[in-house]
Amino acid sequence: MKVIGYARTTIMDNDASEQLIKLKQFGCHEFFHDTHSLEENDERHTLESVAARMQPGDMLVVSELHRIGKTTRQLTELTELLKNKQIHLVSLQENIDTSQPMGHIYFNLMEGLAVMERALIKERTLVGLNNARKKGKIGGRPKIDPKTVKKIRHLYYEKKETIQFISTKCNVSVGTCYKYIKLPEDEWQKLLS
Repeated sequence: MKVIGYARTTIMDNDASEQLIKLKQFGCHEFFHDTHSLEENDERHTLESVAARMQPGDMLVVSELHRIGKTTRQLTELTELLKNKQIHLVSLQENIDTSQPMGHIYFNLMEGLAVMERALIKERTLVGLNNARKKGKIGGRPKIDPKTVKKIRHLYYEKKETIQFISTKCNVSVGTCYKYIKLPEDEWQKLLS
């Protein structure tokens, strides 16, 4: 079993020395340091890249839990990754050690938070969509006026203009131009009627 120390610095906290001292005192064998500012030849050590090198039963040690996750969502995803890879997590500040029986509670709690986070995101999305519908707004791209479609097709087939010119002239995207240029004849006729 390898005991690997992981330190992460930010623009606000660019000194990893305190973290590294704590990790050495714990007894880490290897150290990885992720920072926001890298020199040209430096290798980036993200938590994912460090976890990819680890084997089941290895231990990842951090000085504080917020060093492995910038948001609750990221923290739950990374915890799930470690659990799936059977990598133990130790956070010194919070006294979390998932190799101990009480540490398993942490994994269960984080798993529950991940489920709750996904449910809340889904709920907020549905509430937002329902509120938009009540105000008469419908998701997706707005419908294009048949006159604009006719102009697009005319400029392309009759005037032999470029797609970029047509897109700019009709104030639509290039993809929209192609969509209506390649419209089958029966759908084109339905649009006109």
